[in-house]
This record gives sequence, C-alpha cells and structure tokens, in this order.
Amino acid sequence: LIIFFISSCNKKNDNPDNNLKVAMLAQGSTFNDLSFLQSCKEGMEKARTDFNLTVEYNIDTTENQYLQRIDIFASQNYDLIIAIGYMWNDALLEAATNYPNIKFILVDNDLSETRSNAVSIVFDVDEVAFPIGFLSAWWAENEGMGSPKTSCVGALKIPQIQQFIEPFNRGVYYYNSTYLRNVDTSVVYADDFFNKTLGAQLTDSLINSGADMVFGVGSETAAGALLQAKDHNIWGVGTDTDQFYSFPEVAEFMLTTAVKSLDNSIYNVVKSVVDNSFDGGSTYHGNLENSGVAIAPFHNADAIIADSIKIKIENIKAGIVDGSISTGW
Repeated sequence: LIIFFISSCNKKNDNPDNNLKVAMLAQGSTFNDLSFLQSCKEGMEKARTDFNLTVEYNIDTTENQYLQRIDIFASQNYDLIIAIGYMWNDALLEAATNYPNIKFILVDNDLSETRSNAVSIVFDVDEVAFPIGFLSAWWAENEGMGSPKTSCVGALKIPQIQQFIEPFNRGVYYYNSTYLRNVDTSVVYADDFFNKTLGAQLTDSLINSGADMVFGVGSETAAGALLQAKDHNIWGVGTDTDQFYSFPEVAEFMLTTAVKSLDNSIYNVVKSVVDNSFDGGSTYHGNLENSGVAIAPFHNADAIIADSIKIKIENIKAGIVDGSISTGW
C-alpha cells in the first residue's frame, strides 16, 4: 500500500507556467516521524508556500519498488522529483537518464554517479556528533550514577547512521584523553528504522547495564529509545531536528540534538530549481561552517552544564572547522 499526502496551493501565480509540480518520495510509515522525514517535509512545505508549487508526498514501507514509484510521477511530467535516503540511489540514476527534462534531488546520500539533471544533498553530521559525544561523556560523569557510561541506539548499521555514532564515540574518547577519565560507551543497532518497541527494549537493556544517557539515531526506532530513556529519568540526545520542539514528550530530558538542517537545505535546492540556478551534477554539503549541521540549544540542561564545558565545545567546533581537530570520519 502506497500512502499519498497531497498538498497544493490554489493561489495563482502571475505566470502560471511557474507553478512547478514537485514529488517528494520516502520509505517509511509517516512523514511526521518527529525527526528526519518531518524536517524534510517542513522544508518542502515552506518552498511550496513561497514559490506556489504543487507538491505531492509519497511514502511506503515496501522495498525494491523505487524506480516504479519514481516512474509514476515522471510519467505525469513532474518538474522535480525528490527522493529521500540512500536506498533511492540506483533508481534515481536510472530515472535521471530516462527523463532528462526532469530534475532530481537525492537527500542524505551522495549519488554514486553524476547526472546533469540531479543534485545530491549530504550532511557532515560527524562535525556535530563529535562535540556532542564530548558533552555526553561529561554529562555521564557528572550527572549519572556509578561508573559513567554513554550509549547509542542506531536504527541500521549503515554509513548514514554510523556517521553519527562513530564520531560521537570518538568525542567520548576525546573527553577521556583530555581529562584523563574513563567514561565507557556502548552501541546497539536495531536493524529497523520503524520499530519504536524494539528501540525501547534495546534502551532498557542499555540502562540496565549502566547507561547514563542515550543517543537515539534513526527515525521511529530512535523515538522509542528516547521515550524509554525519559521514562527512566535518563537524558537523551536526538538527531536531525531539535527534538526539544519536534518531540515534546521527551523535551524534559533532552540534552541536545545533532541537527541536520534538512528543511533549509531542501528549501535552498528547490529554490535553485525555481530561479533556474539548479547546479546539476553537484553535491550540496551541509556542514558546521555553513550551518548545514548544528548542535541544538541545551534547553533544560543549559543551567546544569558547566561554563568550562560549553567553552570547550565551542573550541572543539572551531578546531573541526579549521581542520586542527579530526572527527575520525
């Protein structure tokens, strides 16, 4: 079953020919996932409003029908097709060849081959995961109980998830080496993006083994992890969009979020289609330097975090930007 979310604007443009048709395609059960897909949709909705676009949202949990789903919209002469996630790579490359007059965007993965009518959007999330790991190690030592330990729940063991988790752990080790501490860290993968129950079960296991905080990475599974952490009065770190706001059920115990500015990045690339500056064959990189990735405000944790740690985090970020600190990714 393919689920359609249809959104269009009835306001007429002075030039009706500019009323572009855009399709946004994803794998999953809902665009309103409180995280990754929701942020993508928010950027698309802002572009829809600002540029008088006709937009159709298409989401499905079925695998291996990516090209067929793209063909549905390409055959209807859509002007722009946006596919979200690494799994669309092969289908998008084939479609870009088959439909040279349509523009394509692949979100959160660099296309394995270039096409003159396609752009990739990728995010250097390791640049924020590393200092968040440093912060989390301090948090585990100063706010936890017993032997300090951070933990991560990842949806799938794929590069897009590992780019959060591995630099996060290196940030923990950087904290240890800086202050001669021994904060432990552990990682579990669920092998499922869309299983809140499994995310909660894995988090229970981590907390029972002494985890003092939980980094949840990966859509609905991560949401289940963060909810379970909150139920145990354990603080969590989110991903993609500031989950203090997007996921209010866990806001009380959100330390921070590793933010991908998916909304702004999608908006900017869609705008390039509208104003005829689309740079086909290129990759749009969101990083610390251009604010394409960011550490969200600390919100309820702000008064607890030591000023010296906040200063150190800013120094780490500056070191990552100027190349004097490596995230290891």
